[in-house]
Amino acid sequence: MKIKRILIAIIIVAIIAGGVVYWLMFGFYSVKCADGSESSVFVRKTSSIEIGDVVAYRYPLEFDTKLSSRDVYVSRVVGVPGDIVLIDDGVLYRNNEEVKEDYATYSRYRASVDSVKVDFLAILSKYDVRIGDVLNDGKACEFVCTETEFEKIKSSEKQFSSCRKIIARNDWKDVDVFPSSDFFAWNMDNFGPMYLPKSGDTLNLHPRIAPIYKNIITLFEGKDFQSDTYHVRINQQEVSEFVPQKNYYFILNDDRTYKRDSRMYGPIPAEYIIGKVIR
Repeated sequence: MKIKRILIAIIIVAIIAGGVVYWLMFGFYSVKCADGSESSVFVRKTSSIEIGDVVAYRYPLEFDTKLSSRDVYVSRVVGVPGDIVLIDDGVLYRNNEEVKEDYATYSRYRASVDSVKVDFLAILSKYDVRIGDVLNDGKACEFVCTETEFEKIKSSEKQFSSCRKIIARNDWKDVDVFPSSDFFAWNMDNFGPMYLPKSGDTLNLHPRIAPIYKNIITLFEGKDFQSDTYHVRINQQEVSEFVPQKNYYFILNDDRTYKRDSRMYGPIPAEYIIGKVIR
């Protein structure tokens, strides 16, 4: 009888211990989606984050809220500490090499006709697309899809006089895109180059460069930051360098039309990343 009680106790302890380990290593999270809806994802909590990982992370621009209570989003890691990230005409580069993205990415496209109007909604509903605005008095339509789906449309729908990818001009400044400085005309399709700091790096804070690191210094390193054309000050002291204490990652949405990622708030520190999304 005593042995039976001991075995039962061992089983109960094992179940509790297993549950604790599971809670520490895994979890379900409600995440915000590009269309404003929410969905649940299964996440493996880990600090081992690599290029290409799809991660769940806490929203960086939510103020006066403790980190564990902030909204959760999902993006892909495309740059790790020490990397240089660049987006040029919608093409992603890391350390001066084009990234061969072996996963589906979504971009904006536009189809148009020259004369006779067509029913864009009926035509495009046959494809896996997200239909946007109908423009030019019904003679053009914007939509979002993968490059593969776009090629299907382009080759099949001969009534379209034009069918092209929409790329923002490289001289156009999007005020919603980081760092929102007069020194940088960056947008969703043209961003960077940006260096992703490692803990202990010495960053050059020339007044024309410093705005790139503003969020790192203020939001994540907890310092007061001020800059103008000629001066950079941290905690009211004029400086020319800064040494971050954290490692920073660049995260990018597979849906490139949705800019709530590092294009909006710059690189994020490791502590904001909850873990890898299990698919």
